[in-house]
Amino acid sequence: MNVKLTLSLTKLFGIFFLMIPWLAYGQTKVTGMVTDKSNLPLPGVTIKLKGTVTGTITDGSGKFSLMVKPDQSAVMRFSLVGYKSKEVPIGNNTSLNVQLVEDENMLEDVVLVGYQNVQRKKTAGAIATVKGKDFENTPYSTFDAMLQGRVAGLNVLSTSGEPGGNTIVNIRGASNVNFAQNSAPLYVIDGIIYDVNDINSAYGSSPLQAINPNDIESVDILKDASASAVYGARAANGVIIVKTKHAALGAPPQIRLASYFGIANKPALKPIQTGAAERRLKMDLLYGGNANYQSLGNLSMMLTDSLNPVFNNNTDWQGLFLQTGLISNIDASIAAAKEDYSYRFSFNRYSEDGVMKGYGIQRVTPRLFLQVNPAKSLQIQTNLFVGLTTAKHGQGDQNKYPFTTWGFPSSFWKIGKAEEELYTGRYDQLMDDDKTTSINGNTSAQYTIMPGLNLKSTISYNINNNTRSYFKPNLLSSSGLNEAYGWIYQGNRWELENTLNYNKSLKSGHNLNLILLQGMEKNVNNNSYSSSVGNSDAVKTVNGIASGANLFARSTIEKRSRLSWMGSFIYDYKSRYLLQAVYRADASSRYNADSQWGSFPSISAGWNISEEKFFEPLKKVISYLKFRGSYGITGNDPGAYYAQYQSLISNAIYDGSALGNGQAGLTYTNTGIIYNQTTYNGTQVIYPDYTSPASATSITWERSPQVNFGIDLGLFNDRISLTADYYIRDSKNKVFDVGVPLTTGYALTSNNYVNLRNSGIEFSVNTRNLPEKSKLQWNTNFNIAYNKNYITKLPNGGRDFTFGPPWMQQTLSVGEPLFTYKVWDVRGIYSRDSDVPVDPLTGKRITQFGGSQFSAGDPARVDQNGDYNIDYNDLVSYGNPNPDITGGLTNSFSYKGFTLDVLVTFISGRKLRNGYLSDKLQDAGTANPYQIWGGSSGPASNFNVSDFWSQPGDIAKYPGLITNNVDKWHIGQSLFIEDASFIRIKNIRLGYTIPEKYTKRIGIRSIRVYGMMDNVKIWSRSTVPDPEAVEITGYSSGNDYPIPKKYTFGLDLTF
Repeated sequence: MNVKLTLSLTKLFGIFFLMIPWLAYGQTKVTGMVTDKSNLPLPGVTIKLKGTVTGTITDGSGKFSLMVKPDQSAVMRFSLVGYKSKEVPIGNNTSLNVQLVEDENMLEDVVLVGYQNVQRKKTAGAIATVKGKDFENTPYSTFDAMLQGRVAGLNVLSTSGEPGGNTIVNIRGASNVNFAQNSAPLYVIDGIIYDVNDINSAYGSSPLQAINPNDIESVDILKDASASAVYGARAANGVIIVKTKHAALGAPPQIRLASYFGIANKPALKPIQTGAAERRLKMDLLYGGNANYQSLGNLSMMLTDSLNPVFNNNTDWQGLFLQTGLISNIDASIAAAKEDYSYRFSFNRYSEDGVMKGYGIQRVTPRLFLQVNPAKSLQIQTNLFVGLTTAKHGQGDQNKYPFTTWGFPSSFWKIGKAEEELYTGRYDQLMDDDKTTSINGNTSAQYTIMPGLNLKSTISYNINNNTRSYFKPNLLSSSGLNEAYGWIYQGNRWELENTLNYNKSLKSGHNLNLILLQGMEKNVNNNSYSSSVGNSDAVKTVNGIASGANLFARSTIEKRSRLSWMGSFIYDYKSRYLLQAVYRADASSRYNADSQWGSFPSISAGWNISEEKFFEPLKKVISYLKFRGSYGITGNDPGAYYAQYQSLISNAIYDGSALGNGQAGLTYTNTGIIYNQTTYNGTQVIYPDYTSPASATSITWERSPQVNFGIDLGLFNDRISLTADYYIRDSKNKVFDVGVPLTTGYALTSNNYVNLRNSGIEFSVNTRNLPEKSKLQWNTNFNIAYNKNYITKLPNGGRDFTFGPPWMQQTLSVGEPLFTYKVWDVRGIYSRDSDVPVDPLTGKRITQFGGSQFSAGDPARVDQNGDYNIDYNDLVSYGNPNPDITGGLTNSFSYKGFTLDVLVTFISGRKLRNGYLSDKLQDAGTANPYQIWGGSSGPASNFNVSDFWSQPGDIAKYPGLITNNVDKWHIGQSLFIEDASFIRIKNIRLGYTIPEKYTKRIGIRSIRVYGMMDNVKIWSRSTVPDPEAVEITGYSSGNDYPIPKKYTFGLDLTF
């Protein structure tokens, strides 16, 4: 019996092995390549034979191979996060080349919500994503400037075109009640907290320079409280999460070399009159009644002797300052990933010369990512990025000539070499440099306790060192003395976080994620500052200071620590019903024991109604529909590190030199500023610092409750996708300094005095304008946001708080936006004396400050209180520097290997104060001919005389130039408040990827060439050259560094 069974089995196995060749013969090997719209290979694409478990993934070159059975109906499905899945019939094909199109709706995309990756369609928060490739190789030293116009509700403004300069970034409106301060969001870069509000800078360069923009894979903007609540006390201004590039799993080592070079073009000069036109304009103004006969008899020969060759030039000296700046960028990286390890190392060098001589930046940023899996249940990861930056600032804050015209010589005056070097700041002995070294990293270990349960510990560190060195020799100094100062900042921060993460998915469709977090953090900042005037040596040093020189030195050491606990609950049922809840508690050493802990909860819910069965008949039109809502409270940890304590001070004399810092409560002398010395029985004492607020033990956390309602909609198989959000965000308990009676012994007191609100609507739409099968692709993204910002609570009975001098006020006022301008409302120019209102009691025309009467040719200022006297009681609110509307429009085209991307940005509702215009008119109306536009030796602006009132009956744009005792060109009037709205063609990029069949012949995977124009064109009603490049307060002095137009050309190679 056993023998028969053995023979039967032997026959059976023999037949099976004889069939193997026939089975193999019955399968077909299908090979191919998957690319994107630019014909660049896509590694890591999942490929499955529909209806089976058979599948594979593409390698680092985007190539694949798969054995399939011959079947005319077989279909391959290609899928990759961030791209629309695609199904391709195999038929008789043995080679398939597939192109995937980006999923503009990004429903399958994964976003990082705090400490957990979640599919976008499973989130109920307000989250927007910008892909790194959208701004890759853009000629900026920081990536935040590249986000402008790409996300609804994200306001990005470049206040200066200086290389490496700071950028205003705020999410859903400004909330900082401290004048001239930004409301910056929290940045999280590969899990490393990067709070720019905590990172000091000696000059004001952006602390984000340490991050190479070309290392960025994607940027997630967490806008509402439910999305950002996991960061608790640091998330009041929103959160920006940056994910850097990693190697694709299974990809062989990939080497990439990329470089671009270009120029920053000279900005347009301010229009002025030169040569004979300048002379004629000045003489017309003088003989038009602006100067008396005695003054006319003493006119300079430059104005009267037009035949003298010394005074017969016509040079616009503004060009002395300007140059064509050179831009260069070099990138190199190598990356690979296997089952047990992954790494990526990159190196970047960026250099940009300013369009103004003496300015520029050089940055070097190496970065390392390393992951190893020493055991199946253990994963160790390290991130390290370093930034080495050197910036030059010309003559820095002492340079008063850059773009104002009155600091230049007249066009018919010849200047010498020494004067030219003075203007351009090219003296070898002049120095204004700052250097920044930034080291940021984290190391984590994750252990899988059981399937779905992970324990992770992460330690992060930030080391930021910044130095600024300034020296001006006596030949360039207005004081005639050598001037020098130095600043050293050292900031160190470390953070330890432990997280327990549990994921569970049930076959019934229930999915659950639980996170518990415990964290601790410590910051230590050291500042040192020293300055001197009257150094004995005219060299680049602060040494050799003679006894008796005005020497000042100070140093500070600040320490802060924080302890945190957080719990997160994320649930969904078949991606249909969504629920998330977060509770975080933070304790800060800034506050006393009674106020140390702050709690920050949030909850959000969503309904993917398009996942319901009853929705199926609608899906041909409405392919996706989700409703979502959230409520949460985030926080802020503001104020001084030691706000609960009183600042103390001690004054002393060192080496015969008086010490001081020029603040309130000091004595001003002819040689400098010194503190009043305080002694008791001949002994120096320590006493409360009059210039610092009194101790405030009751200060507590700033809190920001926020509600958000949103809808996500996809139409016609997501060819059109729309997102809309409505939000209300309150900022409560804002810390603010308030003046107190001097009899208290203090000048200020700080506390949680101010509340404000931001509310608004955001809308974005993405469209795929041509069929997916079309060789020509055209995608459009449009976003727009409206934000209303206003104060809801102020101390002292809600009275206004004023910033700036009385003649140039900005205020905090209940019911009005932050830093509203207060000015006299001007309704044209009085054409005749009879047009001026007359006081019926006195018979006099309306007066200025109770003195001079207004007359024909004067600005018609509105008498708000009806007392027939224009004074500071007649100031009214007249706009603010915060935009109401922001947005952008992007159009992307691709055809075979060609791509074209055009970005347009716009803002509306922002106002600026044109101080430059006020100063020009002030000079034009002087009675002294030697002071017209900086004097007879200065240039003449391009005003047309007909723009000014000159005789009764004129309807003029500007007041008359005949001088009287009314201050016609006062900066504090609506005549100089301008609409700073603009539309800008921000960026145009054209590229071409050479087909692989050509590049592989020389051993290169891909070659891409491209050209780019940045800051192409701007349209604005404002008279300033660029209404974006003004101070954060909205003031334009004429010294504003313009945003240059840039042209770059680049080459990108992948091996």
